[in-house]
Amino acid sequence: MKISNSVSNVRTIPLIAMLNIAAFALPGVAARGQGASNSALLPVKQVTIFTSGVSYTERAGTIDGDAEVPLSFRTMQINDILKSMVLLDQGGKVQPATYGSRDPINRALKAFAIDVSDNISRADLLKSIRGAKIAILQDNLKQPVATGQIVSVEERDEATTDSKEIRPTHNVYVNLLTEAGLSSIKLDATKSLKLLDERLDKEFHEALNLLATGTDDQRRQVKLHFAGAGKRAVRVGYVTESPIWKITYRLVLGAGNKPYLQGWALVENATDEDWNGVQLSLVSGRPVSFIQDLYQPLYIRRPIVQPDIVASPLPQTHDSGIVEQQVVALAKSSPMDPTTTLSATRRKSDRQEQAGDELADKLIAGVPGGGGFGGGTNYAFGGVSGKRGALSAELRQSVDAAASGERAGELFQYTISSPLTLKRQESAMIPVIAQDIESDKVSLFSQGTGSRFALNAVRIKNTTGLHLKGGPVTLFDAGVYAGDARMEDVAPTDSRLITYAVDLETEVDAKAESAPSTETSVSIQKGVLVVTSRQQLETVYTVKVHGDKQKHVLIEHPIIQGFTLDQAAKPAEQTASLYRFDVNVAAGKSETLKVVTARPLEQRFGMVDTDIDMLMVYSNRKTLPEKLRNAIQEIVLRRRKVVEMRAQVATREAEIGAISTDQERIRKNMEALDKNSALYKRYVSELDTQETHLEQLRREAASLRINAENADRELKVYVGGISM
Repeated sequence: MKISNSVSNVRTIPLIAMLNIAAFALPGVAARGQGASNSALLPVKQVTIFTSGVSYTERAGTIDGDAEVPLSFRTMQINDILKSMVLLDQGGKVQPATYGSRDPINRALKAFAIDVSDNISRADLLKSIRGAKIAILQDNLKQPVATGQIVSVEERDEATTDSKEIRPTHNVYVNLLTEAGLSSIKLDATKSLKLLDERLDKEFHEALNLLATGTDDQRRQVKLHFAGAGKRAVRVGYVTESPIWKITYRLVLGAGNKPYLQGWALVENATDEDWNGVQLSLVSGRPVSFIQDLYQPLYIRRPIVQPDIVASPLPQTHDSGIVEQQVVALAKSSPMDPTTTLSATRRKSDRQEQAGDELADKLIAGVPGGGGFGGGTNYAFGGVSGKRGALSAELRQSVDAAASGERAGELFQYTISSPLTLKRQESAMIPVIAQDIESDKVSLFSQGTGSRFALNAVRIKNTTGLHLKGGPVTLFDAGVYAGDARMEDVAPTDSRLITYAVDLETEVDAKAESAPSTETSVSIQKGVLVVTSRQQLETVYTVKVHGDKQKHVLIEHPIIQGFTLDQAAKPAEQTASLYRFDVNVAAGKSETLKVVTARPLEQRFGMVDTDIDMLMVYSNRKTLPEKLRNAIQEIVLRRRKVVEMRAQVATREAEIGAISTDQERIRKNMEALDKNSALYKRYVSELDTQETHLEQLRREAASLRINAENADRELKVYVGGISM
C-alpha cells in the first residue's frame, strides 16, 4: 500500500506489531464492511485499568483488503499513543501510521510560498507575491478589468470629496504589466483579485487550510494503515491516562456467623465513547508510567556560520610599533538547554465521595424503625425488614462477586466475569469480592491518638485468596452500623488491624518515667578509660474496663531507635515502629502493664589527658577490681611525676629569665660609669656571679626536661599496653 507524503504537515511513523499479542486475544470479531464507522470497524473490546493512573485499551475488528482506519484521540493523549501503541494484522502487514504534525503553526506556514502566519493586509499580500500573474475583477462584471504581472504596490493618502466635505483617504494601487503595457489600477471594495498561477493558488489554499487546523487543539487523528488481501482480523492496543479504580468494603460482624466481606470496585468511563460489552480488568499494582513529549517536533540549535567573503585589497599605511596589540574577547554563546515540563497530573475530585455520603445519609434517615441501621430493633436495607442478625445472611444471598482474581506477573488482576456496558462519562460500582473472612475483635490503645480511650478494632486475616486493595471499610456489627475504617493493601494470608470506633468502655492511663543512668561497667582499652552506663525508660499502662464484658486489649508502644525491650515484657507482635502487647481485662476490673526499654551509654576518657582528679575517683572506688584500681593508681603516680618534672623545668626557666632581665639593667648602668669606679667594679662582680648561676640553671633545666620527656614517653607506653 502506498501512503502519500506530499502534505508537509503529515508525519509517518513505523509502528512495530507486538509478537506476543496473544496475551490480549479476545473471542471472534464480527466482520465489518470497508465503509463502516470507526467505532464499528474497530470497537473497544477490552479495557484494563491500573492504579497508577493509566489504562490499557484494546480495539479489534475485521477489515477487507488494504484499509485505512482513522482513530480520533484527544490531543493530550497523543504522547501516550505514540509511546505505547501496538498493532496486529492477522494475515496482512501493518503499514506506517500517520498523524498530523504538531510543528508550531507559524513555522509550518513559513514553508509556503505565501506567508499567512500574520494578519496581513491586501497590500502586504500583493507585495509578497510580486511578479505573480493576477486578474483584477469587478464584482458586477464577469470579465476581468485587467490581467498581468504584479510590478509593484503603492499606498497613497489622497483627498476625497464626500457630501461637500474634503477628507484624506488611504488608497492602494497595484501596478500591472499587461499586454497593453504598464497599468496602475486602484483597488477598492468593489474589486476582487484572482491568482492565475495554479501552483501559487494551490499553496495559498493549503496555507489557509493549515491555518484553520491550528484553531482545533482538542482532538487529533491517527490513521492506521493495513495492507493485505481478503477479510482478516486486526487489533490495536494502547495505554492512555485514566482515572484510577477504587474499592470500598463492607465488613459484617456478628455472633454465630463468620465475618463476611464485600468489596465493590468503582470505575469511571472517562473516554469519549460508550463501552458496549467490554471485557474489563482491574489491576492492583503500580507499574511505572510516565509521559514523554513525542508529539512535539524538536529542533536542536545549530551555529550560524557566515560565508567567507574576500574583500578587494585597499592601499594601506603602517604605523610604527609603539602601541600594544589589542586582544578582542569574543563572548562564547552556549546553546540553551530547553526544559520541557511534561506532566499531566489529574487530582482526584471528592465530589463523588460527597455525593455518596449524602445518598447514604438519605438512606439511613429514611429507614423505618427508628433511624436506620443503628436506630432501633429492626433494620431496613433496600426495602427489606427483618431482625438485626439477618443482615449477614441477606447480604450473602443478595450479592455475588462479579469478578475472579489472579496474579498477573508481579501484579494482581480482577477480571470482571461478564462484559460491561457503560456509557461515556459514566461510572459503575461492581461487586468483586463476596466471601467469608477470619477476624478477631479487640480494643486497641495507642498514645498517638491523643485520647485516653481505646479504639474498637478488628484484626482481619485475608483468607479470600485475593489481594485486597487498600480502601475504606464500612463495618456492621450484629446488623447495626458500627463505624468506618481505612485499610491498606492486604496480601493473601496476611493480617491487618483496622479501627472503626472509640471504645468508651476501655480507658487507659499511660505514665512515662525516665530513670537516672546507672553505671554498669568500667574498663581500660588500649589506654582509654571506658565507662558504660544504662539509660532506662519506663512506661506504666493502667487499663480499666468500665463495661460488663471482658476485653482483649492491645497496647501499642513506640519503638525508639537505640533502645531495646526489657526481657520481662513480651510483645504479642512487633511492627517496624511499634510493639503490641496483649492485656486481658475482666469486666469492671483493671490491669497494669509495665514496659521497660533501655539503651547503653558509653563514655571514653584518654588516660593520659583526662583530669587527674577524675582518675583519682575511680582509683579509690572499692567496687572496681583490685587489678584495675592498681593500674589507675599507677597511671596517676606516673602522671604526677611528669607534672612535677615539668613544673621544675618551668621554675628554672622562670629564674633564668629573671636573671637575664637583671643583667640587661646592670649593663645599661655600666655604660654611664667610669670603668675605674667602685660601682663599675661591683657590677662586674655581680655579672660574674650571675653568669655562674645561669650556667647551673641551664644545666638543671635541660636535665629535668629530658627526664620529663622520658617519663612522659614511659607513661604513654605503659598506658597503651593496658587492657582490662
